[in-house]
Amino acid sequence: MHLLIGTINFLPFVYFIITAGLILGFAKIKQLIKPAVILLLILKILELVIKTIGQYLAFKSSGIGIFLLPPYQKINEFFLHYIDYRFILPIIFPILVGLIFFFLAQIINRLSGEKFFEKEEPWMLFYAIMFLGHPMWLIYIFLILVAAIFLYFLQVIFKKIQFGERLPLYYLWLTLAILVFFLQKIQIPISWLNDFLNSIKF
Repeated sequence: MHLLIGTINFLPFVYFIITAGLILGFAKIKQLIKPAVILLLILKILELVIKTIGQYLAFKSSGIGIFLLPPYQKINEFFLHYIDYRFILPIIFPILVGLIFFFLAQIINRLSGEKFFEKEEPWMLFYAIMFLGHPMWLIYIFLILVAAIFLYFLQVIFKKIQFGERLPLYYLWLTLAILVFFLQKIQIPISWLNDFLNSIKF
């Protein structure tokens, strides 16, 4: 049981190390990003499995919790509902959101003749959303949009690009993701934002 808890507590550090490695090795991002997405996906599923097993063992070793498990109750009468909201949705939901953004980016890129993104950028977006999880992926998407608009008009003002030209966000996807990761580790000094994030947590 202590080993399971230790593994769970260690995983966020592993996610951080993988992301930091991608940023440090950005020159090879084309080769690294797809394996990183697959690795992160495997680790997220592993996290879900470990949390589920840990919760099952916690109930089983409890004088009261054992009556919430078979043979006293069917597995879907309480336990699956319990882990669904606490473990399954917080892990699976960001993966599904990441997939939606990944395919949307791919579709938009194909329809525009690949003018908006480099081939690896949708993978970086997918990775970032999985890495940050729920609800921080919402902050990430918002900051991506704000940063893109700000940088775009800054580039236009200083005549680095012409109005209507594409602004590359190539170096922004993972850099901003790791900044948001640090942001979630501190208490955000904005009460309404904290209230909002807490209200949409699973």
